[in-house]
Amino acid sequence: MAAARARQAQLVKPPGSLGRLEELAVWLAGVTGSERPVLRARVVVAAADHGVAAQDVSAGPQALTGQMLRTLAADRGAGPALAGAVGADLVPVDAGVAGGSDGIDCVRLGLGPSRDLSVEAALSVGEVALAVDAGRDLAARAADDGVTVLAGGEIGVAGTTSATCLAAALTGSDVAGLVGPGTGLDAAGIAHRLAVCRRALELHAGARRGPLHALRRLGGGDIAVLCGVALGAGEHGVGYVCDGLTATAAAAVAVGIEPGLRPRLLAGHRSPEPAHRALLDHLGLEPVLDLGLRVGEAGGAIAALAVLRLALAAHDGTAACAEASRSSC
Repeated sequence: MAAARARQAQLVKPPGSLGRLEELAVWLAGVTGSERPVLRARVVVAAADHGVAAQDVSAGPQALTGQMLRTLAADRGAGPALAGAVGADLVPVDAGVAGGSDGIDCVRLGLGPSRDLSVEAALSVGEVALAVDAGRDLAARAADDGVTVLAGGEIGVAGTTSATCLAAALTGSDVAGLVGPGTGLDAAGIAHRLAVCRRALELHAGARRGPLHALRRLGGGDIAVLCGVALGAGEHGVGYVCDGLTATAAAAVAVGIEPGLRPRLLAGHRSPEPAHRALLDHLGLEPVLDLGLRVGEAGGAIAALAVLRLALAAHDGTAACAEASRSSC
């Protein structure tokens, strides 16, 4: 990072004139270990159904998760379209889709949907371990393939409720200020979601002993997988770009487990969900973009990869004083 900053200071342009692009180039130098880094990106999208969907906390039916995973795996979703545009490959993961994923080209973990967190723990100890280890393995494979930056996103009906509960538990915030509309709830729906979140947090208040316990009680298979991907990024020297609320909740769990991971994280975008803002503040992350995105599928994280490519183009392609004529400096 020091070498990258020194290069930025010598580029033929006014110092600081490229703003955040300069900071992003320096971050990439740090996570890649190279003064003039290369961006090789992979996107992991974890799909899972959440048992709390039984409480009618979402605008869409649970069957939508499997349909979206099928569309994603067939390269017909928003995620694959965006990933292709920025030169990133995309790995879909069945982290607990109701009905399974037979006939879908994806990574399968053998997990079912999480249980209803408003009446019992969402995951078992074994399920958390399986999903987190699977995410770490995905990161290890990415590093072996020469990937320098991973991006994480998710698909999952009722995942917003789970992530909002986690945000309250991890940040200590009052959940009343964290509940948003997700992908289409009206005022009555938001009030109902708040009541379900309060019930869940009260139920598990005595059992939230650290980030892994919070994940087991309030999370889901998608969140556990992305937690593992973030941890694996740190273990294997890879940068990690978070998508929206659910992916950032997973990253917050990972940082709770291993605080040294924090410098390798980048917030791809700012979701309109208030719980996402709380998590970003908790992690001290400044989003690259704020486009009002709610698409999931790692859409905001992928959009940030495009900005990272611009940052590297300027960092590597702009001449330094030693490479240009003296009059240019």
